[in-house]
Amino acid sequence: MFVRTVPARQGSQWIAEAWALFKKQPAVWIALGAIDLVVTLVLDLIPFASDLTALFTVLWAGGMVAAAEHMLATGTLRVTDAIDGIRKHWQPLFTAGVFALLVQLVCDLLGQRVPGGLAMFTKAPTDYTIDSFSWFALLLYLAVAVAGAMALWLAPALIVTNGASPSDALKASFVAAYRNVWPTLVYGLFVIGLIIAGVLTLGIGLLVAGPLLYLSTYVACREIVMHGR
Repeated sequence: MFVRTVPARQGSQWIAEAWALFKKQPAVWIALGAIDLVVTLVLDLIPFASDLTALFTVLWAGGMVAAAEHMLATGTLRVTDAIDGIRKHWQPLFTAGVFALLVQLVCDLLGQRVPGGLAMFTKAPTDYTIDSFSWFALLLYLAVAVAGAMALWLAPALIVTNGASPSDALKASFVAAYRNVWPTLVYGLFVIGLIIAGVLTLGIGLLVAGPLLYLSTYVACREIVMHGR
């Protein structure tokens, strides 16, 4: 695999192309979005299970990518296509999901001290005393969260479409995000906008925003990560 560098404007194009894929089978994509939302909410409500959302998200991302591949190849789409995709690529997706879970757990542990580090942004210098560990926790939290997001961004799509091993997929995803900082930032702004729109519609918009986020990673993966020596 090798990674291409693309212009910043491609960040918005990934969303546009994801929308084009969504419109081919909107009812099924919405149904898949509903499953994603329900499982996420259930995990969030179960004590000590909320962190498993990270693992589920990686598995579901792989399933959504497999469903998109199937739709483009056959012109048809079923809810079971996503389940079949997860089953077919279960082992590497699960391994990448465990990595996501570890990132989430580390962020949770660091997050207990992050509020102390963030105090400097909300209080006058004379109003607080911040210890060095809170500074370190804040910086490490940001480093782990950003690096983890970069490594996981395209990893499920690479596993499904390129047959990459979990380690190769995580490395390639990190490199892809690093070499495409500007389109990734543009893309991130659109993602934030989609999430806000979903929340403002009392969650209904998430039935569309969720699938668009998964489909856009598939589109981005196809454009910037190629097979090669």
